[in-house]
Amino acid sequence: MGVANLAVVLAGGIGSRSGLDIPKQLFTWDGRTVLGRAIDVFVRHPRIDRVVVTAPGDLVETIAEQEPDVCVVAGGATRQDSVVAALQHVADDDLVLIHDAVRPFLPAEVVDRCLEALIDHDAVGTVVAAVDTIYRVAPDGGELLDVPARDALRQAQTPQAFRGAVIKDAHRRATAAGSAVTDDCSAVLQHRPDVSIALVEGDVRNIKLTTPEDFARLGLG
Repeated sequence: MGVANLAVVLAGGIGSRSGLDIPKQLFTWDGRTVLGRAIDVFVRHPRIDRVVVTAPGDLVETIAEQEPDVCVVAGGATRQDSVVAALQHVADDDLVLIHDAVRPFLPAEVVDRCLEALIDHDAVGTVVAAVDTIYRVAPDGGELLDVPARDALRQAQTPQAFRGAVIKDAHRRATAAGSAVTDDCSAVLQHRPDVSIALVEGDVRNIKLTTPEDFARLGLG
C-alpha cells in the first residue's frame, strides 16, 4: 500500500480555560468550527493522504457527522492518551503530523516544511523564535532564578512530525514508564534519545486558542 502521509488532529479536550460554555474546538464563527478550520488545512493539502481526529467520547458521533472526510476516534483523559489512541491508526512506515485542533490558522507551507524535513530526519519540531525575555523561577513562582539566553530558546508549536515507528515507540515507552508527556517531541527526547529532532520554522499566525482573551483578541468571544 506504500507510505502514507497522515495528519492527527487532537480535539479531545474540553477547553476549561477558554471560558466558553462549549468545548472550544466546537466554537463556530463564519459557519465553521475551530476544529473544522484545523481539519481543512490538512484535508485540502495535496500531500496529506488521511486525517485522523481524536474527540471526547460523547462527541465522536457528532464530529464524525460534521466532518465526513476524516476518521474520528475517541481520545483519552489526557493529551498523551489521545495521541496513543490516534497512533493505533498509523502504520510504522507512515509519516505523521500531530497537530492541536485549537491552532486553526496553520499555514499550508508549515506542513510542507515538516514533510520536507522528514526526508532526512525521523522527528521534527515546529518552532518560532522567543521574542520575550524568559525567566526561570522557583516552583512557587515567587523568585527569579535565572534568565536563559534568548537566542537559545524557541517556542514550540504544532504540528510536530514523525516517522510512525518512532513516535509509536516513544509513546509506548512513555506509557510503560508511567511518564506523563504533554508534547510529542518531548516523548521522543525522553524515551528515544537516540533519535535527533530537527526543527523547522513555524509561523506567528499559528496561534493557539486557549483563554477568553485569545478569543476576544480575534473578535470571536
